[in-house]
Amino acid sequence: MRYQSALQESYAREAQYKTTLLGMQSAVVLQSMYCGHMAEQLAAQEEKQKKRKKGQLNGDGLPRLLTSDDFFGLVVERQKVVEEERVACENQQREKEELSGVMAVWKEVDNARKNRNKACREAYRDELAVWEEERALAKSKKRRIGWKRPKLGKLESPAPRPAVEGAEGVGSGDESDGTDDEGIEADGGSVE
Repeated sequence: MRYQSALQESYAREAQYKTTLLGMQSAVVLQSMYCGHMAEQLAAQEEKQKKRKKGQLNGDGLPRLLTSDDFFGLVVERQKVVEEERVACENQQREKEELSGVMAVWKEVDNARKNRNKACREAYRDELAVWEEERALAKSKKRRIGWKRPKLGKLESPAPRPAVEGAEGVGSGDESDGTDDEGIEADGGSVE
């Protein structure tokens, strides 16, 4: 009897250990899921911080000598970046205006095509209605219909949509691909 009670106590301890272990494992799984979620959020936040434009040249709060060569170089570099961004924005706006003009003409042409196709379909439906009446009349008189069922015919297909010229991802042809004219790999500018 003494061994029996000791065995039952050991089974109870083992069951408690198993439930504790299961609880710990589930806690580890939940914590790893939480850590993964937080890592994704942190990475997205850091990426957003990188994309944010830096407006201040002296953003670290430390005093700087405004006439030093280093700071003057930063100012010149910042002015170049701002000018490049402004030029890129103007170019993009101009391309957008040109494309909107081309798209307006294309939409007019496409709407005219749709109207012609719609008129063709309506004419087909009218002919089909007349044919249906003729077929019903011939069926009631137990004779053959005098003409074939009308066909819709070929409709106009849409004109291709105008493409954006100079789209990103398309090479402009003036970029270097890392090879010299003789086909020898360039080594990044070292002189020998």
